[in-house]
Amino acid sequence: MSALTGAAAAAGCGGDDAGGASSNSPGATGGATVRDCSQKHPVCTAVASDCVAVQDNRDATTFGLRMAQLTITKPDVLAIGYVARLVAQGLTINLPQCNLNGTGTFSWLLEFDKANGKLRTGGAKIADDPLEGYCFANMSVGEFEIAPTEIDAPLGDDGAWSGEAETLNVPIFLETSPDPIILPLHQVRLTDATLSADNNCVGRYNVEGLDPMNACLPGQDGDPPAFINGGKLAAFITLEEVDRVIVSNINQMSLCLVLSGDIVKYGAGGEPNTCKRDESGQIVLKGDWCSATNSPATEDCADAYALGGEFAASAVKINGLCQQ
Repeated sequence: MSALTGAAAAAGCGGDDAGGASSNSPGATGGATVRDCSQKHPVCTAVASDCVAVQDNRDATTFGLRMAQLTITKPDVLAIGYVARLVAQGLTINLPQCNLNGTGTFSWLLEFDKANGKLRTGGAKIADDPLEGYCFANMSVGEFEIAPTEIDAPLGDDGAWSGEAETLNVPIFLETSPDPIILPLHQVRLTDATLSADNNCVGRYNVEGLDPMNACLPGQDGDPPAFINGGKLAAFITLEEVDRVIVSNINQMSLCLVLSGDIVKYGAGGEPNTCKRDESGQIVLKGDWCSATNSPATEDCADAYALGGEFAASAVKINGLCQQ
């Protein structure tokens, strides 16, 4: 695990080429060059936006965005450490000239139909070129059906919006595996979100918070973040379902066992290694949520984990459903 953590950290490091162009500060002395973290490369400024948009949605009635950042706040095991960095690296778009040095393999799309107050949301397959756009994943992975879902999400006059989906299976594609890790989400709520007036951003690029001395890259554990988030996410995941999601990047473990944080105590020890069960076949691990009531766990019901987070999103081109 420590070796994987080191590899993920190394993958998040960038050299001077990733830091954008330098600029001379009017107050600089002795000819010293002072860099700032504002975007200067033509790829990053082709669309005028506060969030490094690569598609101009201005005046459009149907348009798309891609989550540029997802800061998971719970459960704790997904909020910090290797898994958090794995998610952050996958979600960060692969545009090093814009100080965004991710792999871009994990894409969560938001496609608005402004006239009808609808939002189509779901995961996308890996895009060969982020500037050419993304398509919604439309496939099966084991028992899980991957497809976008349409929800009600009318936009207020100030751009405020929210929406809820009963279920949504979100695929997390990685460079190292042909099959994605599935997040089988229930009672998904996207709330407290605001779309910019130009339809290009939820949240904004953290131009003032990033450090020029660190090539304007986000911190290893997201401090400082690349973006200032502009919306919230809440859902829950059941232990039974995530015990059937195998994370090949982490020693062929089920996501249930990853969530436990204690392989020795909760691991069944098989191949793949899943969560230990009692004599009645019930998972021994107890979550912090009850799926039956969609509320905090009790002594009688602790079969799920609450998922919480905040997100930012930037405009991209969406090319409909992926071809099978």
